[in-house]
Amino acid sequence: MITAGVDLSSQTTHTASCVVDWVAGGATVTDLALDVGDDAISTLITEVDKLGIDVPLGWPVAFANAIARHSRQNGWPVDYAHSDTSAYRYRRTDLWVWKALKASPPLSVSTDRIALPAMRAAALLSRLPERVVLDGSGVVVEVYPAAALREWGLIWRGYKRKEKSDARRALVEHFFRETAPWLAIGKADVDRCLASDDAFDALVAALVARAAVVGLVSPIPDEDKRFARREGWIAVPTAGSLGLLPAG
Repeated sequence: MITAGVDLSSQTTHTASCVVDWVAGGATVTDLALDVGDDAISTLITEVDKLGIDVPLGWPVAFANAIARHSRQNGWPVDYAHSDTSAYRYRRTDLWVWKALKASPPLSVSTDRIALPAMRAAALLSRLPERVVLDGSGVVVEVYPAAALREWGLIWRGYKRKEKSDARRALVEHFFRETAPWLAIGKADVDRCLASDDAFDALVAALVARAAVVGLVSPIPDEDKRFARREGWIAVPTAGSLGLLPAG
C-alpha cells in the first residue's frame, strides 16, 4: 500500500508532499518534497492508494447556501443577525474537532485566510477525471495534523514557523523515537522535517491517510454524514494509534 500526504498552501511555495510505502510490519518514506505544484499533486493522487491533504475540502452548507441565495436574489438568510453565526463560519467537522477533542478549532474556511488554499484545492481536485468524494471515503481524505498529533500524544501546537525551531526539533525528535521501530526515513528527509513544518505536516498527513485506510480514525457521526458529503470531513486518528499503523 502507498499513501501520501500534502500540506497545501495557497501557492506552490510552502506546499509539501510526502509518499510512504507500507509493507508488512513497517513503512518507508520514499519521497518528501517541498514547493510542490498542482501537476505533481494531481499525478500523485492517481498513483497512491490514499492521499491525506491538509486543507478544507468544502465550505459550511449554511454559508454556501447563503452565498448562492445572495448571488441569485441579492438576499441573505433573514435570521442571520439574530442567530449563532457559527454555522456560517464552521463546518460540522470543524465543530466536532473543536468540541469532541477539546482541541483548538480549525480555521474558518469561510472567514479566514485558509479559504485561499481551500480554493486552490477545489480547483486542483476539479481537474481530476473522477469526482472526489469530500467525506474521505474515496482516494482523498482531509486531515488536520494538529488533531492527529494531539491524539498520538505528541506536541501539537507551537512548532510552526522558523522562530519555533526549538519546539519543532523537540516534536520531530520525539516523533521519530516513537516511529523508529517501524518507519524508515533517510537523514535528508529528517533534516527537512526539522527545517520545515510544511514537510513534517506532509509526513503526518501521509500517516493519517494510512489510519483512514485501516480504520484507525474516528467515524463520522450519523447525524453529520450528509453534511460531510458537501463540506468535507477531517479524519482524526484514534487515541494512541500511531504505533498500530503498520499492522492496521
